[in-house]
Amino acid sequence: MAGLKPLWISGVMFLGGAALLLAQSGAGVRPVGVVTAIDGAAGRITLKTDAGPEMRILFGEATRFLRVAPGAQDLTGALAMAPSELSVGDRILVRGRSAADANSLAADSIIVMSRVELAKKHAAERADWEQRGIGGVITARNPASAEITIRVQTGAGARPVAVALAPGAALRRYAPDSVRFSDARPSRFEELKIGDQIRARGTSSPDRTRFTAEELVSGSFRDLAATVVGVDTSRNIVQITDLATKRRLQVRASPDSVLRRLSPSVVQMIAARVSGAGSPAASPGERVERAGERGGQAVSPGRQSYRDLQTMIEALPALSLADLTPGEAIVLSCTNSEDPSQVTAITLLAGVEPLLWASSRGGRGPDIGSWNLDLNMNIGVP
Repeated sequence: MAGLKPLWISGVMFLGGAALLLAQSGAGVRPVGVVTAIDGAAGRITLKTDAGPEMRILFGEATRFLRVAPGAQDLTGALAMAPSELSVGDRILVRGRSAADANSLAADSIIVMSRVELAKKHAAERADWEQRGIGGVITARNPASAEITIRVQTGAGARPVAVALAPGAALRRYAPDSVRFSDARPSRFEELKIGDQIRARGTSSPDRTRFTAEELVSGSFRDLAATVVGVDTSRNIVQITDLATKRRLQVRASPDSVLRRLSPSVVQMIAARVSGAGSPAASPGERVERAGERGGQAVSPGRQSYRDLQTMIEALPALSLADLTPGEAIVLSCTNSEDPSQVTAITLLAGVEPLLWASSRGGRGPDIGSWNLDLNMNIGVP
């Protein structure tokens, strides 16, 4: 690949939700997104940009197609490919010139990350986060040692874990009013606050009281139990009443929000967790202790792990806002926005009346762990 100028691109930005990437050489912007259609005969690609709008990418015999591995940060190791090898679902970054049509770009080069290879990388990274990850809520900070203490929720109850940062640890923080991990920005220890939820990947001590984080993502979120007041499907807005404060709130559902109606079996599992029990037949020694912690910890045979619960929720059919009715109870996780009366939903769960009943018996609100991060961060392909 001699003669090619390096295109220094962040793997996260290329894989994630950045609308445009800037090349180090030359002026202008470079659209990035997912291929949704290819017309080889006409030399045209339809690109769904990460900014939202579609663009038409025009290519010809002079256009260079280069394949790079997922996570590549420059063109070292890039391989030439034929246009016919491009597939719908591949992610591409385009360098070129504006065409006559404002929504078209004549491509000089197209840099490709394969959909198949991205999926493999995603699966491998997510598996690693599951095996070597931990999640919880910050309860204490120690700036002198750059350590935090988190509350890890388990089937047997909550317990504290001290989290230290490994040398060179990567910290990221969710942006206000965004539920996308790709919008998370580089962060510093000083930004971590008591009450924040975190997910970290690293190494746990043998007794699982300490954890050394190689990567850590944090966010400031709110978990609410509420009733539906009204729904505006044209604006994807739900008006709710917060059961704790009795205040009226406006909830926006974005394309990234996870909306589900819980099945009776999933509600039963969560209600058992909220009431402090494991499965109904489990003895105290058999209770599952995988609520917020991974780290290779074993799961009792025949019992559902916390990740099993998350997977079950994710696998449920998507809920339409039009299916919500006034007076219906919901549980939602949302961002902490600058305007506390208007929030963006990360996760919104309906069918939760038994869950709220079990929670109220214990005199506390619903607590099923750092479920917003687990359900929505899409580790590996932000």
